[in-house]
Amino acid sequence: MKKGGQKISIFVFFGLLICTALALPSLVNAQDEATRQKLSNQYKKAIDIIQEKYVVEIDQETLTKGAIQGMLKSLDPHSDYLDRKAYQEFNEKQHSQYFGIGSHIRSANRATYIIEPFKNSPASRAGLRYGDHIIAVDGKDTSNWTSDKVRNLLLGEKGTQVIVTVKRLGVTEPVTVTITRDGIWLPSIPNYYLVKPNIGYIGLTRNFQVTTSRELDAAMAELREKGAESFILDLRNNGGGYLEQAIRASDKFLQRGQTVVSVRGRPGSRGDQQNYLAENGMSENFPVVVLIDRTTASASEIVAGAIQDHDRGLIVGEPSFGKGLVQRIFTLQNGGALTLTIAHYYTPSGRLIQRDYSNGSLFEYYYRRSANGDADKITKPRTDERKTDLGRTVYGGGGIEPDVVIEPTFRYDRPELLTTVQGSLFPSVCLFARELVGGQVAGSHQFKLNGITYDAKLKANEYIVNDDALKAYREYAVKFYKANPDFRVTTAMIDENLVWARLQIRYEVLLAAYGSDKAQQAMSDMDVQLQRGITEMPKAAELALKSWRRSTTSIIR
Repeated sequence: MKKGGQKISIFVFFGLLICTALALPSLVNAQDEATRQKLSNQYKKAIDIIQEKYVVEIDQETLTKGAIQGMLKSLDPHSDYLDRKAYQEFNEKQHSQYFGIGSHIRSANRATYIIEPFKNSPASRAGLRYGDHIIAVDGKDTSNWTSDKVRNLLLGEKGTQVIVTVKRLGVTEPVTVTITRDGIWLPSIPNYYLVKPNIGYIGLTRNFQVTTSRELDAAMAELREKGAESFILDLRNNGGGYLEQAIRASDKFLQRGQTVVSVRGRPGSRGDQQNYLAENGMSENFPVVVLIDRTTASASEIVAGAIQDHDRGLIVGEPSFGKGLVQRIFTLQNGGALTLTIAHYYTPSGRLIQRDYSNGSLFEYYYRRSANGDADKITKPRTDERKTDLGRTVYGGGGIEPDVVIEPTFRYDRPELLTTVQGSLFPSVCLFARELVGGQVAGSHQFKLNGITYDAKLKANEYIVNDDALKAYREYAVKFYKANPDFRVTTAMIDENLVWARLQIRYEVLLAAYGSDKAQQAMSDMDVQLQRGITEMPKAAELALKSWRRSTTSIIR
């Protein structure tokens, strides 16, 4: 115990030392040069001692990163240290782009495959397609690499080249292409469409980035031109992002002067309390339903909370993540950055939706959400009772609780919702779909594809997996798991999950044919949360009318 405690103390001290040494140059003035030099010398001395005494050779950068992150995580779950590479990727993501070949990739059974080359991307122009097995990058054998390792080779500066070699079903020899990397556009809103003749769906399913407000304006305007009179705003899978963009997004649904969010820092600190209001407000009253789930966090919870507290729309889905902490980014001399928690944010009714993290376990915080430790159960946070503008009861202390709580059933984009058995079956589904679209499954040539088609107009019931195709999958899966016993999948397990497999195979084929956005649209009838949102739209319209009347009456008075 004594040695373990001593080790922890050393690393905490070391982390503090590194943090201070890295951060001071950007936080203090020239008068503190002597202090900076002293800390720099102490930092170098600590490194020398560790390198001299430790039993094996260490990487200084890895040690630095680990020490800082360990110290910051003892403060709260969201304060963090980003090294140079991580901070660069963070900035690229916040600006809705990254640099590479432009394709989703995925690992399956110890190999990595192309899943979706993006429209107008270098990968698309090079002719890569769903199911291509990446066997070499720049001459390095990647045939058994994970997707993370392969991704690191595919990313790179704009204008640089990378040579990619793939195995393609139906083609005897490997296909080698030289790709020039480029900037890849990753919008906050990857998908929007009319889900019903007068209901517009807006999938704000990526984080709030610098382009979010403009994207939302464009999506709403286009959907209105197509006849949308009400909107479903999908914030599922949205983990947060820029506070400013969340405020601007909320502005489009609230009335001018209504509170969006309040940010409160340590008493006595600079700007310890700020209230953010809707500056422009909506130009007309229209019904809104907001979809949230357990991955909806931070900035997206600000939007959902503002809409709920002002009775502007109905919230449908699962209780959100529960992140009410605000971080500020401090850049460091080494090219990295610290993200430090500086404040809490509160919804307009005064709710702090931050979940408890006092037990110190990041695993418990991120993955075991309910009181009994069951991550699959929806729990309702009921610790801090508040009232909306119209007097409805809402609660803080554990995320945004939906007005209509509904658990998802089949969700192709939520791997955490898979059962343990389905998780083990997933590789066989992916690899069978590769065979299917590659024309390698006898009697199922209607599924054969020659690449992706962008901007296709969907037809009803496309690529339905019939009984013959499902039977072929069953036979494939039985052989696959006999050859791969480590998965511990039995024939009975396969048979018990054929309904799920049928749906997942269809999604994979649609993904290969049209890309993820169109695949999601084609499968929207299986999205129980989205369908419930459509059903609840009349109630959302009634609520919006009551809220409008209340606010306009208050203005007249």
